Amino acid sequence: MRVHVRLGLLLTLGALSCLKSDFPPADDPSWQCNKNFVCDPDENQVSCPDDCIWSEAAGEGPAAVVCDAQENWTFVEACRETCGNGQQDDGETQDTCPRDFPGPGCGDGICAPAEDPTRCPVECHPGSCGDGLCDHHENTAVCAEDCTDSCGDSVCQAGEETTCTRDCPPCEDDSCVCGDMVCGTGESMTTCPQDCTEPTCGNGVKEGNEPCDDGNKVDTDACTNACVLATCGDGIVWPGEEECDDGDNNGPGQPCSADCELSECGDGQVGPGETCDDGNDDDTDDCAACQPASCGDGYLWASEETCDDGNLIDTDACTNACEPADCGDSIVHEGEEECDDGNEVDTDTCSNECLKPRRVIFVTSSEFKGNLGLIGDIDKKCQTAAMAAGLPNHSTFKAWISTSATWPAKRMDTGYQGMYVLADGTPVVENGWTDLTDGALLHAIDQTENQDAVSAGSWTNTKADGTRIDEEDCESWTADSVDFYGAFGKTNAADTSWTDSMNSITCDIPRRLYCVEDP
Repeated sequence: MRVHVRLGLLLTLGALSCLKSDFPPADDPSWQCNKNFVCDPDENQVSCPDDCIWSEAAGEGPAAVVCDAQENWTFVEACRETCGNGQQDDGETQDTCPRDFPGPGCGDGICAPAEDPTRCPVECHPGSCGDGLCDHHENTAVCAEDCTDSCGDSVCQAGEETTCTRDCPPCEDDSCVCGDMVCGTGESMTTCPQDCTEPTCGNGVKEGNEPCDDGNKVDTDACTNACVLATCGDGIVWPGEEECDDGDNNGPGQPCSADCELSECGDGQVGPGETCDDGNDDDTDDCAACQPASCGDGYLWASEETCDDGNLIDTDACTNACEPADCGDSIVHEGEEECDDGNEVDTDTCSNECLKPRRVIFVTSSEFKGNLGLIGDIDKKCQTAAMAAGLPNHSTFKAWISTSATWPAKRMDTGYQGMYVLADGTPVVENGWTDLTDGALLHAIDQTENQDAVSAGSWTNTKADGTRIDEEDCESWTADSVDFYGAFGKTNAADTSWTDSMNSITCDIPRRLYCVEDP
């Protein structure tokens, strides 16, 4: 960090040369030394003599003013401006700054025979020159005493076993020395014809009729371990080139196609689990998701289906015939239709709007003592209340009450299948007489003809099934004294007690009446 700050200051002042006096003493701990034979910006020639040399070279001409591996812009005037900073800057060339232009061959970790040490200073340096061995970082240019023209050529010649370990790796079994009459590791009929007369797969040399020989044991690259070029159908998956390869089992109907691609819907070939494959992404034709188009598959088959929701629910917006739910199709569309009888008769149990007929049931706003009169008189009280409230069909209303001679199940329409509703339309039951008399209501009959809510008792003497309870009917609804009793229901109940509270009360106490529209 100290060097870079000083450099910025020197450049700002226009100074192109770096003076020793400008920097800390040579033994200052800020100087580093990694002994890689490259003079880095934080090294100097005193503390790092192996890496850095001092030079005042400032010769004329571009070839003279260069920055070599063991020089840098901190110490050497020859390293002008940015040359030696490890990057190629504007105005620099290979002639004027070879240090920043490594050139071909550099970067593989080996100092090749032809590599220029000045251009490949990290790889080519005399680090162990003089030990009698041509190491990977040496060549004849940096260490002629260890390296020769043959040592370092990657061929193990006779006599090089100990003098050139760079070319002759240690051998375990067969000899690897050319000239010992044994075709050993690393030898071929090309590099050592005196030892190797037949091609050997795996020695890294293409010999005889071998299409390839990459000398490795990787069976999944471009050249297999059998020294043949990788190809689709050889049973070996070539990563990056093939998705699969099942050899003779490649082809139509198989998990791996003849082109070594994994079978998938839309590839135009019928693969495992597919019944069809038209090779397109159109799921609205006769082949959807690689299965023949059909109603219920969840794909809209153009010109054949109007809808397809992919389920087996026949009462939703799309029927199991793949047609939109519609009033008159004989299927009750849940949440949208109350009924659907599939005909155009508007006066039967289901209207042409797929609505059930509605009959109003209410509790009177007026109260009456037990002397209600004959059944016709009692019905008249309901009809009067319905007429006063403006209810349609007011003359058809009947009292839900039993006498010794008659009761609702005897005198009302027990075949009715429509809805019973309160005066404001709130459903009491949905499925007619049977639903009304099963002991359970959707809603209590707690609303008057005027749509006012009440919680009271209502004269009935009637069971939940619409039949008579017993003799507790205020002496056939003629008495209004404490000497007689009448059975009643509770308007706030939705169970059987709506009509049969299992209690009775003296006939002098006023109670209301249930009134049912019953044409």
